[in-house]
Amino acid sequence: MGIHLCFVAPESLKDGDWLTPHETHVFQKVKAAAHRRDWLAGRLAAKKLIQRFFRERAGLELALSQIEITNDEHGAPVVTSPLALPISVAHSVGHGFAALATRGSIGVDLQQIRPVRPNLAKRALSERERAQLTDRFAEREREGLLVFWALKEAAIKAQRTRPAPPLREISVTLTELGCAEILLRDHSLTARWGRWKEFIWAVAWG
Repeated sequence: MGIHLCFVAPESLKDGDWLTPHETHVFQKVKAAAHRRDWLAGRLAAKKLIQRFFRERAGLELALSQIEITNDEHGAPVVTSPLALPISVAHSVGHGFAALATRGSIGVDLQQIRPVRPNLAKRALSERERAQLTDRFAEREREGLLVFWALKEAAIKAQRTRPAPPLREISVTLTELGCAEILLRDHSLTARWGRWKEFIWAVAWG
């Protein structure tokens, strides 16, 4: 299955003339300035990704305003024009991240590397995962913890099931560098993760 990724930094954000009328209506309901910036970053990453996908796969040059992204009943983004495609969007402090899959389901997450709550490892990770954290991320525990967190959040988005399970009930096994296998409610997912600027990113699909 083909997986395609796109990142957007705040300096890439444009004004809203690339939004469709429906998207403009949704955007106008977002009141907080930080939320508006993040919403635009996520949407721009998704649209640039779709734009590039159609250029490379079909030789079509689409304007961003020709691509429309709405939300399903759970609030997850859905491409409705020009063609339905599995897509997932994440954003953090003005940075956007999007991924699409040529088939199946996909989920992404983006976590800024930052201090975390002292009890997060115990609350979010199993004993086996905490052992992996110690083994794989010696002296980089904060970064490693965010890797596990991002992978679990990406898996939740890929499954698009509600209610979402507690993070400790999602089993993550780190395999080779930058790769992982995830088990969520007896469903196996493949995952990748990495670092971009001051962020940890993760994508899960299956």
